[in-house]
Amino acid sequence: MATSGANGPGSASASASASNPRKFSEKIALQKQRQAEETAAFEEVMMDIGSTRDKL
Repeated sequence: MATSGANGPGSASASASASNPRKFSEKIALQKQRQAEETAAFEEVMMDIGSTRDKL
């Protein structure tokens, strides 16, 4: 029964995937961009902390 249940949603998502891959790839791209921005901001803060510690 689990197999037939998996085939039901799988077939539905397979037909829907024809219109949705772009949306998923766009979501992934946005997440990667946000992560890169957050990483850059984090590294900037860490560098500021490092330079502040050096002055002390």
